[in-house]
Amino acid sequence: MNLVARLRPAVPVAVALVGVLVTLAMASRVLPGRVVMVHLSETGGSAFAASRDDLVLLGAVLVVGIVVTWSVSALFLAVTPARHVLVPHAAFWKNPANRAEMRRRYQRYLAVATSASLWFVAALFVLALVSQGGPLAAWWLPAAVSAAFVLFVLGGLIWVFTVGFTPTPAGVAVRTAASDREARVASSPSSTRVALPKPDASAARPPKVSQRPTEATPRSGTAPPAPSPRPGRTSGRPETAPADGPRKGPPRPYQPRPRSGGPRG
Repeated sequence: MNLVARLRPAVPVAVALVGVLVTLAMASRVLPGRVVMVHLSETGGSAFAASRDDLVLLGAVLVVGIVVTWSVSALFLAVTPARHVLVPHAAFWKNPANRAEMRRRYQRYLAVATSASLWFVAALFVLALVSQGGPLAAWWLPAAVSAAFVLFVLGGLIWVFTVGFTPTPAGVAVRTAASDREARVASSPSSTRVALPKPDASAARPPKVSQRPTEATPRSGTAPPAPSPRPGRTSGRPETAPADGPRKGPPRPYQPRPRSGGPRG
């Protein structure tokens, strides 16, 4: 899972945090010195009143407490082993293939609840701005806003543990594939690369060495044959003497051999 997928559940919290901070900044400048949060129309008194600085400080403490609680809860959800996480349909969601989707849903539902708490604080300060006088100075307006917030939280909690974790293998597979695709795109280097020339295979290949050893000297230890003194004779062949010994003087005439048995008639 890449960084964008991890920070996506925090978007509602960030938007609500900006909204409540802007509301607190306006309240610190617009509210009167003494602020009445709940007006009692029957007696003309007030059920909850405080100075402007104390009220803004209380709101800031509430905002910091909500954000810290959300951060700690999100951290524990990320590092707690799956066998210790309370979830409906545990056999399905604690399967290693579905644990990432289970944690992602928990993070999203936790972020929605946190943002609702921040918007509730902002709504109370907006109500304080508009209800310091006139027809909106009624006791039931803060009660209605508080009741709506409590019903939203309870209804959301029931929905999460009944419908929010319904096993959907197809949706889980699609979201897991999309997250893996985003992670691969984010982790892959830039597409603009410098094309390097490929080395020549023939140049990188070493020259072939003949397997036959070169015979610098004759194989045997004998000396090479001496050249023949007579022309036309192959060197290296010894000169053979004729059968009747060495010839001296002129050649003899032809003498036929006698045949055995005498002449034929």
